[in-house]
Amino acid sequence: MAERARRDPAPRVSAEPALRALPALLARNADEDGSRPFLSDVRGSRTRAEVWEQARRTASGFLGLGLVPGDRVAVMLDNALEFVGTWFGLATAGLVQVPLNPAVRGERLVHALTHSGATVLVAEARCLAQFEEIAAQLPALRTIVLVGGRGDTSFETVPYERLAAAEVGTLPAITRADTTAIMYTSGSTGPAKGVLVPHGQHYTNGWQAVRQAEITADDRIFVTLPLHHNMAQGYGVMAGVVSGAEVYVSAGFRRAAFWDEVRAARATVLPFVGSILALLIAQEGAEENPLRVAYGVPVPPSLHEAFEKRFGLRLIDGYGSTEGTIPAWGSLRGDRAIGSSGRIVPEFEVAILGADDLPVPEGATGEICIRAREPFSMFQGYFRDAERTVRALRNFWFHSGDRGRFDAGGNLWFEGRIDDVVRRFGEFVPAKEVEEAVSRHDAVELVAAYGIASDVAGQEVMVAVVVKEGRTVSAEELRARVAEELPPFAVPRFVEFFGELPMTPTGKVEKHKLRARGVTDATFDARG
Repeated sequence: MAERARRDPAPRVSAEPALRALPALLARNADEDGSRPFLSDVRGSRTRAEVWEQARRTASGFLGLGLVPGDRVAVMLDNALEFVGTWFGLATAGLVQVPLNPAVRGERLVHALTHSGATVLVAEARCLAQFEEIAAQLPALRTIVLVGGRGDTSFETVPYERLAAAEVGTLPAITRADTTAIMYTSGSTGPAKGVLVPHGQHYTNGWQAVRQAEITADDRIFVTLPLHHNMAQGYGVMAGVVSGAEVYVSAGFRRAAFWDEVRAARATVLPFVGSILALLIAQEGAEENPLRVAYGVPVPPSLHEAFEKRFGLRLIDGYGSTEGTIPAWGSLRGDRAIGSSGRIVPEFEVAILGADDLPVPEGATGEICIRAREPFSMFQGYFRDAERTVRALRNFWFHSGDRGRFDAGGNLWFEGRIDDVVRRFGEFVPAKEVEEAVSRHDAVELVAAYGIASDVAGQEVMVAVVVKEGRTVSAEELRARVAEELPPFAVPRFVEFFGELPMTPTGKVEKHKLRARGVTDATFDARG
């Protein structure tokens, strides 16, 4: 195995409130050692001073579009330094990023853009067709900042290069209480929720990763997760901002090229989702690599132990959400309960509550509920949704919608979602959204969507379908129908036809019975 250098277990990280806003951290890093490399991708590297200068120029460019602090700007970019530069510029200008998956289209895209009130969008030129399809439904969107070329569009466009080259002007003071992002995350019913993320939460995210993984300025963090996700931003890039470590931005996870890219980047730290580990362990080679630690949500104990042994690194498990950060972490040192989410960190409290919002007995399963011990360390509510905010934060606890339990050693065990949602490759897919898309086929009488456990994807989407009497439809036809309006990660992999579905006396589909039945010989599998 590659030899890992010893590192100071107490990295330099300031906890001063004034340094819990992104611009202050970028300025600190530039002032302390501006020539040190900070951000890189396959095209090259930027120093701390260059990143800070670029953030101020980009901030001035955005404000030059007539935006004022607090305005929302949607970001629909691939993984690259332009995404990070856009995010840093928006944060420095006091603007609010609304990161979106470039694969999203149709109603999901309309909802995120109209609900956020974004008047400016930063997007890949190749995505223009997705906006032209819905242009009539976007009356507030006036300007698209284009990255990667030009294209025909009815919207006003600005080249990213011109915006990022603006002269530095007067910039606002930013505090940890200011909102830095609205991240849309779906529940089981209704439209996606806009999670209000303050600067202080982004700092907390990065600080948690730094402490638990013992990250120092000598590390190199490999970010292959999509930057529109909080895991990549908060626990990847922000861990580098907080610690001063170098951050390498990968264009995206590609199993065949992964280890070559890790070695070329000389990466030592990897934020992950479980599917990455399952895919990597299935291929040969790459036992020699520079990684020393990786962290993410728990994976099955057998995979955890096999991965550590084969690749010579340490895995750290955690439990978290966009709203509640990661309040439970495993440890790089000492005893571990592999398969659990670890223990609660000092900045947070976690309780397992019953339906009456009272604590359940030790070892019993209930809802995982979270609250912060310090201000602005977790989400500040749901944007333009007071009802959901009050419901989620009732009785001074954030109600996560997840089931879990504590063991006698204080380890948190995640037991699944309370609401009806499928989590596939880190994307939340509301069952209702899939069901509505399938049911719009005129041959469908009834449909139920649910998740099937997968070692690679976490969960795969499955639909159980009842066809109207006298009608026929194939699984391929239904999948094609769904693909017209849903992103690829939401298209069901499994389809099965039934004469009838199990129902409760009140007319609800008993999905727990369908999940228990799982995949059978009668199930269509899109992967054969």
